[in-house]
Amino acid sequence: MAEQSAAARYKELTALATAAGKFQRRHEQVRAVELGEVVAQGRQRIEESEAHRDEVVAEVRKRWNAAMEALWDERWFRGEGMPAPDRDAPAAPGEESVRMVQLAFLGLHEALGKASRFSRRNRR
Repeated sequence: MAEQSAAARYKELTALATAAGKFQRRHEQVRAVELGEVVAQGRQRIEESEAHRDEVVAEVRKRWNAAMEALWDERWFRGEGMPAPDRDAPAAPGEESVRMVQLAFLGLHEALGKASRFSRRNRR
């Protein structure tokens, strides 16, 4: 009785294999749902990043155009198109990038204001 017949052993092994296959399928289904959520979150982050990038580019372009208008009467300045992004610049959040561009823009206006006051004084 201690020995099993080949048929009984075969049934036992096929039952184990069937159970393992069902377990594996359930596990893969759960994992597929988890990975689907991760992918959806990643896509959402990409969309948010692209929208944020578009906002930053629009702000930079707006400041660039305003700077070109401010420098229009300056004879020494030869305006060219907006330069390409500096890929070596340290990474910064979009708000920080816009703030730094705005500070540079305000510095330009301040410098132009000082230069125009200085040139008016020398003309007298």
